[in-house]
Amino acid sequence: MQVSANSMRSSHYITFNSDICIGCANCVKACPTKAIRLYKDNHACITNKCIRCGECLRVCPSGAISTTTYELEALQKDKVSIALVSPVLYSQFKGVMPNDILLALKKIGFHNAMDVSYYIEMYFYAVEEYLAENRITGRLPWPLISQVCPVVIKLIAYQFPDLLPHLMPIMRPLSHHAKETRERISREFMITRDAVTLYHITPCPAKIIPSMSSFSQEYSHVDRTMGIKDVYAQITGQLNKMKKTGIENLREESETQKISKSCLSWGISGGEIAGINSDKTLAVSGLRETITYLEKIEMGLFKDIEYIEFRTCPEGCIGGALTAVDKFIAKNTVLKMLRKFNPKPLIPRDKVVLPDKSGWGLSDITQDELQRIFGVYKEHISIEQLKEIEKILEQIHGKDCAACGAPDCRTFAEDVVMGKTELDDCIMLRKSEMDKILENKL
Repeated sequence: MQVSANSMRSSHYITFNSDICIGCANCVKACPTKAIRLYKDNHACITNKCIRCGECLRVCPSGAISTTTYELEALQKDKVSIALVSPVLYSQFKGVMPNDILLALKKIGFHNAMDVSYYIEMYFYAVEEYLAENRITGRLPWPLISQVCPVVIKLIAYQFPDLLPHLMPIMRPLSHHAKETRERISREFMITRDAVTLYHITPCPAKIIPSMSSFSQEYSHVDRTMGIKDVYAQITGQLNKMKKTGIENLREESETQKISKSCLSWGISGGEIAGINSDKTLAVSGLRETITYLEKIEMGLFKDIEYIEFRTCPEGCIGGALTAVDKFIAKNTVLKMLRKFNPKPLIPRDKVVLPDKSGWGLSDITQDELQRIFGVYKEHISIEQLKEIEKILEQIHGKDCAACGAPDCRTFAEDVVMGKTELDDCIMLRKSEMDKILENKL
């Protein structure tokens, strides 16, 4: 379909296509930070409150909201392109071995596809050591919060800044994976590190712009991202061809990578804490549930818990907005894979020697640092503006209908006071004025 330039309203992460928007306002109501507005002509816009959770993608019935990631044609311009694979990718193909999926990625254009098992196991050991150290020093408050999910970090920065000291200051596996892969590939191909292009195959819209999904000390070595759904059809096509031509022979010719149990279960809610040797852990998935539990932690609850794994997507990362397969089917695929293959740990605990803290640790995280990186912040509202907002709410007597394009009446009143919209955009207020006019005529 030909889309006019004026019909597209974009942010760094998502694109609104007003040509097919039906004006249902589902996205406006679903946004947890009230970041979306839908104007009269169905031109949606997104404010700086966006935490890139992907809820708007899930609820849009017409497909008017989409994300922009790189397409496979981009590989043709790369000297050496490497796919760094999220473990969630394995859950998308029922009954298929992970190494066959990695081989299929190579056949659709990547020079190589790399599994992250080793770095996930190292991450677990680093977390265990930090928990043991914190039991002695008490430097950070319990519970410590996993910072693996970038949406959780943005949510805390925007809505729960008092919880910043709870964030586990350990780098994510992908950062180490990308850094060491770039160095290894540059040596293998005898090229400069800049000539290596790293793609992350991800289920997460928050990782679309790599530099805006990690801390400054955890500088993202990933160059580009592709959603799982963007490569799903091509991988499926290659897997079908491989079956016809004898997949066993192809597998023998290809580099076989060892996939760990921790890696396979990583994308399921609870998969992270399952790999950590502590009984005082908790896993929470789903955006609303995450917000509820963050509120409880802010109230001082769960101090008896050492570590909480939060995933804002339902059922964990397998419920990500950029996946191609239903999250429950994906979960079933992983569980069957674990029962069938029962993969063992790659690194025995007694053989692990972690690098120094500069290799895995992050320095203390401040709200200013998070706001600078992610661009998520709350606008200051003065006492005078609050009074104006209350006056408008008394006038409206609304029902949070979202017909004005804002998610609720208070947000609409704030927008009016901030000069972002007009008071007569409220249909409840227009109706009230029209009723008065009719009464006077009678």
